[in-house]
Amino acid sequence: MIPSATELRYFIEVAQTENLSRAAERLGVSQPTLTLAIKRLEDSLGHIVLLRSKTGVKLTKPGVKLLAQARFLLDEWEKIRNSALEDELELRGLFSIGVHQSVANYTLFKFLPALVSEFPYLEFKLVHKLSRLVTEEVISGKVDFGLVVNPVAHPDLVIKNLLTDEVTFWMSEKIKKNWENLPLICDPELLQTQALLKQIQKKGISFSRRIESSSLEVINKLVAFGAGVGIIPGRVAACEESEKLVKVSPQWPVFQDRICLIFRADSQRSTASKKIVQSILSMN
Repeated sequence: MIPSATELRYFIEVAQTENLSRAAERLGVSQPTLTLAIKRLEDSLGHIVLLRSKTGVKLTKPGVKLLAQARFLLDEWEKIRNSALEDELELRGLFSIGVHQSVANYTLFKFLPALVSEFPYLEFKLVHKLSRLVTEEVISGKVDFGLVVNPVAHPDLVIKNLLTDEVTFWMSEKIKKNWENLPLICDPELLQTQALLKQIQKKGISFSRRIESSSLEVINKLVAFGAGVGIIPGRVAACEESEKLVKVSPQWPVFQDRICLIFRADSQRSTASKKIVQSILSMN
């Protein structure tokens, strides 16, 4: 067992005063507390460091050696502690943020530029994956923070709601609702796509052709130029600047999305982490 900094400080005070009662008084602790700390120190070292008598205490040979090293160890500890405090005050470190590329397009610019400008020692690694994969990596500790869609509750996760969105069927305004002969453009791996397709099938609506893509940005662009009807989140559809997208019909099904910040509370306790959380939460 390695002695604590407190035990070393207590030992140094006793060695200087050569009196347990006086040392306890100067340290502001009870004598039994001080005696117990010295006993733990001796157990850690495996040697007696103090010889007690009616007139006070004296250092043993191991105690003399320990006194010389204890001062050095405490000085080094203070240097490490002060360095850590400086890092906290300067908010430095590398932090990873997991976020789907489409979500990144309408969230990151709202907080990341201000963070890197205000805190020049902060660095970030962006990890672009599906939300459920980002969630798994936050839980496992591989990623520090996640901006994810519809996270599932987990005992190790803190989940903070940020934004809401609606996933539905979109087309270019120029098509004028003549969608019947157009293909459906979608990412079949998304849970939202799967749920919406089941709902339109129940309504007797079907598409004879399909274009599949894992990129919502590609789907968005193809829909904007009239290549088909796309299943797209509303916030992604709003990002298309070249052409205006409109919903196919207000009667068609909609999937409600929650965009959330997730992180592990047990591993994001630093001042830098708290500032990052605060900045992300303030973006909406």
